Amino acid sequence: MLMALLLLSWMWDRVVTNCSGGAETVHHYYLEATMFSTVMTSCPTGQGNHSAPCLKSVQVNPMRFGPDIGDPGTGTTVLTYVDAVEDPTLLPDPPVGGLAAWPWKTALNPSPVMVMDMAGNTNSDTCK
Repeated sequence: MLMALLLLSWMWDRVVTNCSGGAETVHHYYLEATMFSTVMTSCPTGQGNHSAPCLKSVQVNPMRFGPDIGDPGTGTTVLTYVDAVEDPTLLPDPPVGGLAAWPWKTALNPSPVMVMDMAGNTNSDTCK
C-alpha cells in the first residue's frame, strides 16, 4: 500500500520552477519521514483549573531517509523499491520515546518526496 502511494506520487510529470518562475534544474530527489516524539506535559483534569502531568505526542522536524534518487529527466516515470514497511531499517531512528511515520503528510512535512536543485535548495525552501 505504501509503495503504491509513493509510485502514484511519481506518476505525473512534475514541473519544477525556480523563484523567478523559470525552469529549475533538479539534482536529486529524496524521502523524508514524519517524526513524532512523546513529551511530558500538563493536561487539564476536568476539575476546575487543575492539571496533572501526562504524556503527549508532538510532531518534530522530519528526518531524511533512504537513498538519493537522481533526476531521471522530464517525462520519465521513476520506480523505486524503497518500502519502509517491508524494510523498517530504512526509516531513521526516531527520538527516544518517539516514532517515525511515513509517508504521512503534516504541517511540518507537507511532502514526503523532496526535490533538491543544483544550488542545494529544496521544495520546502521559500523564495526570497
